[in-house]
Amino acid sequence: MKQSVRGAALRQEASPGREIPSTYRVRDFPMHYIAAIQRQNQINLGRALRPVGITVPVWRALSALHENDGLTIGQLADLVALDRSRLGRLLDEMDSEGLIERQTPPDDRRALVIRRTAAGKRRFQTGLPAVHKHYRKLLHGMSDQEFGTLMRLLRRMKANTHMMSDVADEPD
Repeated sequence: MKQSVRGAALRQEASPGREIPSTYRVRDFPMHYIAAIQRQNQINLGRALRPVGITVPVWRALSALHENDGLTIGQLADLVALDRSRLGRLLDEMDSEGLIERQTPPDDRRALVIRRTAAGKRRFQTGLPAVHKHYRKLLHGMSDQEFGTLMRLLRRMKANTHMMSDVADEPD
């Protein structure tokens, strides 16, 4: 009895006003669409950036550093949604191409700060027109209001996933 009451409460919390069906169909849940969109977007964005010699992971890192140059590896990993080991390999690649530099701040010898070099800034600027064109196509037909709604919902889902990670190990 306790489990069924808790299950109903969790379903209500997860989807206020909407009962989760007893049968599971992958297309009934938004994460299927988010994953499919992300996968295809990575392919499409990669094609758009290929003529300017930038990979999608490099673009994401350069974009994050464009917004806030001088990030720690942890901050950068969160922004580009890569695990630290994959990001470390990416930063090695970017460093060998002269796109970034790594610095140890004098006040914290354990930290490592990543900054774009002049070449990294130029590479970002080179890719920017292709990315703008790509996102205009991706968001074609979406009104400003729809875009605002989409972003609010995605931010809420992202916050929920972070909140869930705090309680994921708790027993039912």
